Amino acid sequence: MTLINSIIKTDQQQLKKIWGLAWPVIIGQFLHTLMVIADMWFVGRLGKVETAAVGAATSVIGVIHVVPFLIATGSIALVSRLTGADDQEGIKGISQQGMILSFFVGIIVVVFSYYNINLILRIFGGTDVEMLGQSRQYIQVALLGIPLFFFNATTRGILQATGDTKNPVKVFVAMNLLNILLDYLFIMVFKLGIGGAAAATALSEAVGSLLMGSLIMRHIFDFDIKGFIKHLKIEMNTSIRILKIGGYSALQMITRPFTGLIMYRIVLEQGVSAGAAFGIGGRLFNFVFIFLAGLGTAMSVLVGQNLGKKDVKSAEDVVKQGLKLAIFNKIVFAIPFFIFPKYLMGAFINDPEVIQVGVEYLRICYLGILFVIFPNVLGAAFMGAGDTFPPMVASIVGNWVIKIPFAYLLTRTIPMGATGVWIAISLSVVVEALIILGWFSLGRWKEKEI
Repeated sequence: MTLINSIIKTDQQQLKKIWGLAWPVIIGQFLHTLMVIADMWFVGRLGKVETAAVGAATSVIGVIHVVPFLIATGSIALVSRLTGADDQEGIKGISQQGMILSFFVGIIVVVFSYYNINLILRIFGGTDVEMLGQSRQYIQVALLGIPLFFFNATTRGILQATGDTKNPVKVFVAMNLLNILLDYLFIMVFKLGIGGAAAATALSEAVGSLLMGSLIMRHIFDFDIKGFIKHLKIEMNTSIRILKIGGYSALQMITRPFTGLIMYRIVLEQGVSAGAAFGIGGRLFNFVFIFLAGLGTAMSVLVGQNLGKKDVKSAEDVVKQGLKLAIFNKIVFAIPFFIFPKYLMGAFINDPEVIQVGVEYLRICYLGILFVIFPNVLGAAFMGAGDTFPPMVASIVGNWVIKIPFAYLLTRTIPMGATGVWIAISLSVVVEALIILGWFSLGRWKEKEI
């Protein structure tokens, strides 16, 4: 029976396990998406230049936000396996190394990015000078919270890998509610502009890091602070294991936002209205990934734990049921994005040109997003197995071989304007999905040793 045919059957036991891990993450992701939407709504009140500037700046920050997966992915894969094997000391060792690596790598990234902001912004070419100036302001402030973001991403992954998806989400919820409140105060009350939006995010990360640190100390180390400090040092062998697994995953995940920077430049060449539509539309698509975020977390944890128990059949069953849930999610979201895109765009900005371009963006790109279930679900299963090479290859081909070349082709050689960019994005997701589906069908992930 093929993988696609087998997901038709419902396994209530596996669905219950998936849902038990997924629902807290889904709630947290939903509130995070509301925060992102609120952030864009506040910025949208400032004008389309500010909206485009935040879109460009968050494209840069989006690349940086992928870097902690170099540590988080390896930590998740190892901790989930160790949880399945009930190795508590091993979990402590991986957790310590993950936290140390995440914080120091975060500092290195901040220093590098701060001193190279002008060089980084050149990727957008000679676009609107005012827009780039505001993008620079946003990035400079946002960088203050990056090391804490790295720490939060890694500690959240560690706790989720042990099966605790509820407590990290409580922290995530608190952070996002604080972010929304600070957005209102800094932008609407104190009139700090887009710099206020960046400051709100950085401060919420600071609060989150304190809460996440306390969760780790309680759930992993039983508040044994002396023991934690005593062994707080770099263990090269453990660090190499984490980075070896996370390396491919980081390359895979950084591919999409990095090519997104180039795509944003191509979009801005089509006009500021296209850039504003791209920024707003990207935030709207976050709603599509709310459920998939929780599902992906559950998939990676359950696959890793089942493989740690040497229960390959259960790992396979988890994947089949996960695909079924993902397909249902995509069908539901097709309704607003195909039928009501004008109202979705109009909720953020009162500019007819931006709305018109945005409607086309949402409809065309959703055709490709229908196929994202395979990179999402199968990619999460690969991550849980510690086999992060195949998703990396699929992502590189989809983004670098398909998306960027076709975007140039359909805007310069064949002058289709912004429409050509949207087609290139959609096509890249389809190609990535076909590659990862074919690789997964080989079944080598079941035998991966980490």
